Amino acid sequence: MTSLYQDLLREIGILQLELQTAGLWSDLAPSEDALMSSEPFCCDLMGFAEWLQWIFIPRLTYLIETEGQLPRKSSIYPMAQEAFVHLEDNIKGLMGSIKRLDTILTE
Repeated sequence: MTSLYQDLLREIGILQLELQTAGLWSDLAPSEDALMSSEPFCCDLMGFAEWLQWIFIPRLTYLIETEGQLPRKSSIYPMAQEAFVHLEDNIKGLMGSIKRLDTILTE
């Protein structure tokens, strides 16, 4: 496994921990309909934190584990800023992790 994949895997672990720390991690999976949404970030049927947990993290983890083709660019940070604006200072670590993922995937 290359260092890129290792860096991403480490950052995904941090992202998960930050979501849990912020109280945004759920034990209840979204509905099948929500998981099949074709809207960006599944915004029509789930919140952004749910999308991170149930779509983004599993898909990125799969690509890492299979050493698949990674996205050449990521820009989820602006969406995170909008989605988490109401959480104020409790999300500094979460936002830092998302920004680092964008940077790693865009380099």
